[in-house]
Order: sequence, then C-alpha cells, then structure tokens
Amino acid sequence: MPKYIILLLLLVLCRTAYAQDEAIVLSPFEISSSKANGKPPVVLKRQADYLLLELTLANDTREEEKRRDEVYETLRGMVTSIPAGSKVELFTEEFTLTSTRFQIPLADIEKKRDASSVTLYAKVPLAVGDDAGVLSDKLRAFVRSVKVQGRTEVFTGDIGLSIKNPEKYRYEVIQAIAADVKKLRDAFGDSFEITVEGLDGRLQWRRSSISEVELFLPFKYEVFPVKMAQVQSTKN
Repeated sequence: MPKYIILLLLLVLCRTAYAQDEAIVLSPFEISSSKANGKPPVVLKRQADYLLLELTLANDTREEEKRRDEVYETLRGMVTSIPAGSKVELFTEEFTLTSTRFQIPLADIEKKRDASSVTLYAKVPLAVGDDAGVLSDKLRAFVRSVKVQGRTEVFTGDIGLSIKNPEKYRYEVIQAIAADVKKLRDAFGDSFEITVEGLDGRLQWRRSSISEVELFLPFKYEVFPVKMAQVQSTKN
C-alpha cells in the first residue's frame, strides 16, 4: 500500500464528537496549568464509560465496486470475529455495526485517485478498577487478528475514551462553580460583588488521565466593589 495511506493516521489532538449520545474523547491526556490550556479553574472529574480505539480502513483497488466490496467484507469479518463475551463493540458516529449492518459510506482519499477509506471505533466497557492498559492491549490484539480482504489495510489510531450523555453532569458542574463563587464571596466580604458569565454555554470535556475525563463550562467571573456593581447594573 502506498505511503500516502500513513497520512490517515494523523489525528487532531484535541477532538471530541458525539456518537449515539456519547462524548468521544480522542485527545491524549496531558498535565498542564489551566492558564496554559484555557481550562476554567472548576472542573468535574468522572471515570469514562468506555475505552475506545479509532480505526481507519483504507483500500486502493482500482475498480470502485471491487474496492467497496473488499472494505465491506473486511468490516463484516471484523463484526463476526468479535469473541463471544468480550463486550467489544464496533461503531461509527451514527450507528453500531452488526453482522447485517456494516456498510459505512466510503470516503475518497484526498488527492489520490482510486482510493477510499472509512473510519470507525472499537470500544470496550471501562469499570472502576479495570486496568486500562490491559484493555488497550486487548483492543489492539483484536484488530491485529482481523482478516483483511484484497487490498484493504487497517490502521489504528490513539486510544481514547467515551462517556455516556455528558450533559447529565451539567448541574453538578454548575453546583461546583457556585461553591467556588461562594468561597470568593466569603474571601472578599460584603463590600464586593461577584458576577458570573458563561453558565448558559455548552458543557465541554477533555481527557485528564488514562481513564478519566474532566467536564467543565467555559465560565468567567468578575469582582466589583459594591458601588461599581450597582453602576454596572444600572447601565444594563
């Protein structure tokens, strides 16, 4: 397979997406200050529900119909080869693959004639106490065991995380922000007023460790002397 296929392995380092009411987090975790990465000082940490692995299937068979058949036969084989009881699932951002539903629309590989690819994910449940490293190895071992068809090749990306319905944590995040603001009020006393903005924004998330995600709102607050706060209120 030509070297251009390797380009398919390049991932956006801080990417999230929705898949069937799940937040997918592919960014590798990193320890850095909130000032450096723009993260608010109040975050809610939760263990992810799934460990996942991004997969890209690429094929450069010249005939379009044969190219499509080879990719789909490989996908069908991937689904049917999942070990019983392993809890491994294959899915896209639209649906979960089954033995009867595996035909993901193919995308042309940019600047390359007669070449197509598809992207999907393999995932496994992540419970408290699970060894994420062991689960990662199992996912990669499963992918290596897949029998490819024709000129199809399978490439693996980074290990990521996903969390079910992250918006359910919105008010926990807001409560944490409220508690932080209360501490500020206690610290500054009655002669100052604190205003908070951004609580109506969309909940955001990022990976914080090998198995955890951080959920937060991009809020900000300002501290005014009481008289200035009254002036601001009058202007508004």
